Amino acid sequence: APAKDPTCLRMERMEAEREERRRTMKARKIERAAEEKRNIAAGNPGDVDFIGMVREWRADRAGTALPRGDPVQLGAATGDSTGTGREELQQPKICICVRKRPVSDKERKKLDHDSVTCLHPTVWVHSAKRRVDGITKYLDHSSFAFDHAFDENVSTEEIYSHSTMPLIDFVCAGRGGRATVFAYGQTGSGKTF
Repeated sequence: APAKDPTCLRMERMEAEREERRRTMKARKIERAAEEKRNIAAGNPGDVDFIGMVREWRADRAGTALPRGDPVQLGAATGDSTGTGREELQQPKICICVRKRPVSDKERKKLDHDSVTCLHPTVWVHSAKRRVDGITKYLDHSSFAFDHAFDENVSTEEIYSHSTMPLIDFVCAGRGGRATVFAYGQTGSGKTF
């Protein structure tokens, strides 16, 4: 049998590669549709690629949140640090706490996705971006540090025990202590408690 012309061989190889790319793209399209259905069922609609990138980012950092420990007791004895034989009292300080709320129904209808991650004591905001080519997607991560960062799964009681309970103990200790709590946020996010 005569040898095939190199140009014909190259054209056949190109056609085979094209068919392989088409099969791959078809399989990817089916997988994306299934993933989109899973995201919607989980209450997290939106761009499948960005949701996947946020999910991967969170998986890479799973377990990195710091433990909160016991709530601080304001006004508690801190020990003799001056060498005078007297114990100094810990001074009250400003404590900034953040509580992430779940994605609302209104946001779900607009196909917004969950783009905030709380890893105590840091809150990360994941901004969905596209490169200059207009096609390639990536996330820009901004971090904000607080005294306490609570995600949407933390109970209101735990938030209270770390943010407000130490102030109640301090005020009721009978030493003339004063405290103020500023609660700012969306209606129904737990301020009144």
